Amino acid sequence: MSKIGLVIGREYTSRVKKKSFLILTLLVPVLMAGMGFLAVWLGMENDKHQKVLVSDPRNLCDAKIYIGQDENPPATFYFTQEMVYREDFETMEKYKDYDVFIALDPDVITNKTINGLVREKISSNTERYIAKKLEMRLEEYFAIDEGIPLDKYRKIKQSYKFNTSLVGDDPEDLGCNPAEIGQGVGLGFSVMIYIFLMVYGGMVMRGVMEEKQGRVVEVIVSSVRPFDLMFGKIIGIGLVGLTQFLIWFGVVFILMIVVQPMFIDQMAVSQMDLGTQMIPEDVAAQMAEMNCIYAALYDYINWPMLLIMFVIYFVGGYLLYGSLFAIVGAAADSEADTQQLVIPIMIPLTFVYILSFSMIGDPESSTAIWGSYVPLSSPIIMLQRIGSGTVLIWEVIISLVILAGTFIFTTYLAGKVYRVGILMYGKKATWKEIFKWMKHK
Repeated sequence: MSKIGLVIGREYTSRVKKKSFLILTLLVPVLMAGMGFLAVWLGMENDKHQKVLVSDPRNLCDAKIYIGQDENPPATFYFTQEMVYREDFETMEKYKDYDVFIALDPDVITNKTINGLVREKISSNTERYIAKKLEMRLEEYFAIDEGIPLDKYRKIKQSYKFNTSLVGDDPEDLGCNPAEIGQGVGLGFSVMIYIFLMVYGGMVMRGVMEEKQGRVVEVIVSSVRPFDLMFGKIIGIGLVGLTQFLIWFGVVFILMIVVQPMFIDQMAVSQMDLGTQMIPEDVAAQMAEMNCIYAALYDYINWPMLLIMFVIYFVGGYLLYGSLFAIVGAAADSEADTQQLVIPIMIPLTFVYILSFSMIGDPESSTAIWGSYVPLSSPIIMLQRIGSGTVLIWEVIISLVILAGTFIFTTYLAGKVYRVGILMYGKKATWKEIFKWMKHK
């Protein structure tokens, strides 16, 4: 076995056998699932049903709020024609059972202002619901005043659906934009790569620095070339991270196999229940959106290509940033030294991560296109474009060629710095000095 292979095996086995690796590998899926259920539970707690008292002295709402068929309202409205003031709602016993107070000014039709008071903070969805229902009812006041029948007015007020599709695509309305859902999935993979680069890039840096501090490296370099040692360490630690992700993917895949039939059966039951009756518009819209999400996840997204490209960019991005983190580890003598040296590496990585969220819905913007070619950002940006289905194969090839050429070059420079830096002790290195080491032959 080559010396690089021996270093890779040593780095991989020494970390995989640690209890911390096993605990982290098993706990992450459990913690993520737990946080998901907790978020849903907290959301349900925050969305508790609200009792809304509306003070309407002019009786503009006629003590009525239109509730659609099969609608599940988060609030119930109660009306009074008494002029109720803020102080009354806060102090009077007869109003204690109400959660929200709305005072409709007699001139609300002209000043377009509605003031509300809540006893406890309510969710934004409930607040929007209350505002929408009151706004709709006040607009109906105009319709009644103008002699327009309410059923005709409500038909006129229905919002329009606006959908776009690429030339050559199936124009069938699926209720949402599959490309955006695909881009969102690509963003999820990008976030995983970002987290991996942060965690395991830092692990490379600390691993190099620990061996340097313990003077172990002086013994190792007597039988292994510094470049082989650095490259083997980067690959070994990278394989540890890849092993974790493969385990997590396996768990997710198994869950999808278990959950998918249940999801399909539930959809079939729902459609059978609604098949013999007229489906309300809001329910039909929700069903269309769910069908679109399902179609996008299972039909629109090219999963084989996305997963293959994820692994390739995963490896390419790690080799690029891993070599840069190895430079910092070889040049630093302590954790305090790394804080300053690592900033030029962290700034572009964090900037690209933040930038990736701003490109949702616009994967063909000039920023997204150029970002998918620049090697420091392509591992994060390109996966969004691949997920959206808008990238051409030649663009992926160009991006990968640039990325490969860049990490080969940075690995070469890192090897030169590593060769000098791992044997330097007691001297605080700066990037100016690191650049000098890169020029050594």
